[in-house]
Amino acid sequence: MDEYAQLNRIVAALVVIAIVVLLAFNALWSEWPFVLIPIAVSPLAFVGALLIARVPRNVVGWLLAASGLLFAGSFAGNSYAWVALVSEGGRWPGGELAAAIAAALFTPALSFAVLMLLFFPSGRGLGGRWTWVERFFVAFVAVLVVANFLKDAPVEVPVTNGQSIVFANPFAAHGLFGQLMTALGHLGDSWSVPLVLIGPLSLFVRYRRSDSIERHQIKWLAYAGTVSLALIVASNLTGGDLSNWLWVIGACLLGLLPISIAVAILRYRLYDIDVLIRRTVIYASVSAMLLATYVAVVALLELILAPVTGGSGVAVAISTLAVVALFQPLRRRIQSAVDHRFYRAKYDADRTVDAFAARLREQVDLAELRSDLLAAVGETLRPASASVWLRGPKQ
Repeated sequence: MDEYAQLNRIVAALVVIAIVVLLAFNALWSEWPFVLIPIAVSPLAFVGALLIARVPRNVVGWLLAASGLLFAGSFAGNSYAWVALVSEGGRWPGGELAAAIAAALFTPALSFAVLMLLFFPSGRGLGGRWTWVERFFVAFVAVLVVANFLKDAPVEVPVTNGQSIVFANPFAAHGLFGQLMTALGHLGDSWSVPLVLIGPLSLFVRYRRSDSIERHQIKWLAYAGTVSLALIVASNLTGGDLSNWLWVIGACLLGLLPISIAVAILRYRLYDIDVLIRRTVIYASVSAMLLATYVAVVALLELILAPVTGGSGVAVAISTLAVVALFQPLRRRIQSAVDHRFYRAKYDADRTVDAFAARLREQVDLAELRSDLLAAVGETLRPASASVWLRGPKQ
């Protein structure tokens, strides 16, 4: 058993060394801010190495490590290909080879990440009919990887303004077999979205079947994914530099996914996720409503006061003061609404405590006070048993 544990630690160390080397190689050739993207996916490998060392029998760690290394290899190959074929005008060797390898590595990298979702968090599949889904997914990805390597189709390296350098695939198989690989590659492209959605769907099914602990583990992963995807969606709804930066930040925050996986599997402060989700919902709602109020008040006051103030900034100042004054009342109302809808137990407990505090101010009968206290503790904390010890009068 000790030899097995030592071997796992060696594998974990090799994963860390490999990802550091690939990140350093990529940093040499990438341009800012795109150098952040490989760094954002590197937690996949780091967390995978941690899980391999700590819980090696959980397949999630191995899939994370494989996905992180393949992503880093794909980005490093792209960076080298761009420099070799574009910046240096083809004077560096192996540019076309690096581009072809990078393009072929991206599919298995994404596939390992999706496959991980089918086994998260226990490392075991859902069983039943889902076993056939898992087998089909693995087989289809294996065929797709081979097809991407051998397809008789051109490889493209983006340059600028939508232009790219196009060259023949150096690994391409020719003839009838090459045409078959090309067709399978196109089939994989058309099925990419349904295949990616298998992972989130399996998490939804697992959440409905699972107990309290496993549900909290899934909440950690869902929270991290929602935050990063929300920023990526927001980048598509905006324009200009803001859109680019929102996309980069959202892509970088995808690095929260493996971190949340580590928290979930190692069960470090697992139940804090409810507090985190609650505060995120509250303050995101408050921020959105305050922003809408600020914009509306500024527009209205500038329309009304423009003839008098001549655009001196009075509307902005008044709107700022209004937003500051609205913050606390708005936060309390939204917090109460969120607790009432999503955290009913906490909402009921707060109401019970408030009602007990109101009775406490008027209660003078010690027996009634003890009864009220036990009732309040029972409704809020729900202990298996409760009792009150009262000190008797001094003799």
